[in-house]
Amino acid sequence: MNKEEALILLNAANIFFEEDEEEPDLKMMINLNDVFGWAWVDGEKVKEEELIEVAELCQKYGWCGVLYWVSKKRGGLRSEFFDNNRFIEFVKNEEALIELEPNTDKRAYMKIVYTLGEIK
Repeated sequence: MNKEEALILLNAANIFFEEDEEEPDLKMMINLNDVFGWAWVDGEKVKEEELIEVAELCQKYGWCGVLYWVSKKRGGLRSEFFDNNRFIEFVKNEEALIELEPNTDKRAYMKIVYTLGEIK
Protein backbone atom coordinates (compact mmCIF):
# COMPACT_ATOMS: atom_id res chain seq x y z
CA MET A 1 0.00 0.00 0.00
CA ASN A 2 1.33 3.43 -0.88
CA LYS A 3 0.43 6.80 0.71
CA GLU A 4 -2.19 7.62 -1.92
CA GLU A 5 -3.95 4.26 -1.43
CA ALA A 6 -3.73 4.70 2.34
CA LEU A 7 -5.39 8.11 2.15
CA ILE A 8 -8.16 6.72 -0.09
CA LEU A 9 -8.81 3.90 2.39
CA LEU A 10 -8.87 6.23 5.41
CA ASN A 11 -11.14 8.71 3.67
CA ALA A 12 -13.50 5.87 2.72
CA ALA A 13 -13.48 4.74 6.37
CA ASN A 14 -14.66 8.24 7.27
CA ILE A 15 -12.31 8.60 10.26
CA PHE A 16 -11.24 12.20 9.56
CA PHE A 17 -13.04 15.41 10.38
CA GLU A 18 -14.75 16.92 7.37
CA GLU A 19 -12.46 19.27 5.50
CA ASP A 20 -13.25 22.93 6.08
CA GLU A 21 -11.74 25.86 4.20
CA GLU A 22 -11.78 27.89 7.42
CA GLU A 23 -10.06 25.08 9.37
CA PRO A 24 -7.30 23.66 7.13
CA ASP A 25 -5.76 21.82 10.12
CA LEU A 26 -8.69 19.39 10.05
CA LYS A 27 -7.28 17.69 6.96
CA MET A 28 -6.06 14.23 7.98
CA MET A 29 -7.20 14.78 11.60
CA ILE A 30 -8.87 11.72 13.13
CA ASN A 31 -12.18 12.64 14.74
CA LEU A 32 -11.91 11.47 18.35
CA ASN A 33 -14.78 13.46 19.81
CA ASP A 34 -16.28 11.55 22.76
CA VAL A 35 -13.81 8.68 22.32
CA PHE A 36 -11.44 9.00 25.28
CA GLY A 37 -13.86 10.86 27.53
CA TRP A 38 -17.41 12.14 27.61
CA ALA A 39 -17.76 15.55 25.94
CA TRP A 40 -14.10 15.58 24.86
CA VAL A 41 -13.49 17.55 21.70
CA ASP A 42 -10.46 15.76 20.38
CA GLY A 43 -8.55 14.83 17.27
CA GLU A 44 -5.22 13.32 16.27
CA LYS A 45 -3.35 14.61 13.25
CA VAL A 46 -1.98 11.91 10.96
CA LYS A 47 1.29 12.95 9.38
CA GLU A 48 1.92 11.95 5.80
CA GLU A 49 4.60 9.48 6.87
CA GLU A 50 2.09 7.81 9.26
CA LEU A 51 -0.65 7.25 6.67
CA ILE A 52 0.36 3.73 5.67
CA GLU A 53 0.64 2.49 9.27
CA VAL A 54 -2.78 3.90 10.20
CA ALA A 55 -4.38 2.58 7.01
CA GLU A 56 -2.96 -0.92 7.52
CA LEU A 57 -4.29 -1.04 11.09
CA CYS A 58 -7.64 0.28 9.89
CA GLN A 59 -7.75 -2.30 7.11
CA LYS A 60 -6.94 -5.17 9.51
CA TYR A 61 -9.02 -4.11 12.52
CA GLY A 62 -11.34 -1.28 11.49
CA TRP A 63 -12.00 1.45 14.07
CA CYS A 64 -10.33 -0.74 16.73
CA GLY A 65 -7.04 -0.44 14.84
CA VAL A 66 -7.36 3.33 14.60
CA LEU A 67 -8.02 3.59 18.36
CA TYR A 68 -5.00 1.38 19.04
CA TRP A 69 -2.78 3.60 16.88
CA VAL A 70 -3.93 6.76 18.66
CA SER A 71 -3.53 5.16 22.09
CA LYS A 72 -0.03 3.97 21.22
CA LYS A 73 0.91 7.37 19.83
CA ARG A 74 -0.33 9.00 23.04
CA GLY A 75 1.76 6.79 25.30
CA GLY A 76 -0.89 4.16 26.04
CA LEU A 77 -3.76 6.55 26.74
CA ARG A 78 -6.92 4.74 27.76
CA SER A 79 -10.53 5.82 27.51
CA GLU A 80 -13.07 6.27 30.27
CA PHE A 81 -15.23 3.93 28.16
CA PHE A 82 -14.50 0.26 28.74
CA ASP A 83 -15.54 -0.82 25.25
CA ASN A 84 -12.92 1.45 23.65
CA ASN A 85 -10.30 0.05 26.03
CA ARG A 86 -11.27 -3.50 25.01
CA PHE A 87 -10.88 -2.51 21.34
CA ILE A 88 -7.39 -1.14 22.05
CA GLU A 89 -6.42 -4.18 24.11
CA PHE A 90 -7.69 -6.56 21.41
CA VAL A 91 -5.49 -5.01 18.73
CA LYS A 92 -2.51 -4.78 21.10
CA ASN A 93 -2.77 -8.52 21.79
CA GLU A 94 -3.27 -9.45 18.14
CA GLU A 95 -0.30 -7.34 17.05
CA ALA A 96 1.84 -9.01 19.74
CA LEU A 97 0.83 -12.44 18.38
CA ILE A 98 1.73 -11.41 14.84
CA GLU A 99 5.12 -10.24 16.10
CA LEU A 100 5.57 -13.53 17.97
CA GLU A 101 4.69 -15.60 14.89
CA PRO A 102 4.51 -13.65 11.60
CA ASN A 103 3.55 -16.72 9.56
CA THR A 104 -0.26 -16.90 9.38
CA ASP A 105 -0.28 -20.64 8.66
CA LYS A 106 1.73 -21.40 11.79
CA ARG A 107 -0.14 -18.84 13.90
CA ALA A 108 -3.49 -20.36 12.94
CA TYR A 109 -2.65 -23.52 14.90
CA MET A 110 -0.93 -21.90 17.88
CA LYS A 111 -2.86 -22.47 21.10
CA ILE A 112 -2.62 -18.98 22.55
CA VAL A 113 -5.17 -17.47 24.89
CA TYR A 114 -5.49 -13.94 26.21
CA THR A 115 -8.19 -12.22 28.23
CA LEU A 116 -9.66 -8.79 27.58
CA GLY A 117 -10.81 -7.37 30.90
CA GLU A 118 -13.14 -9.31 33.10
CA ILE A 119 -16.88 -9.81 32.91
CA LYS A 120 -18.53 -9.47 36.30
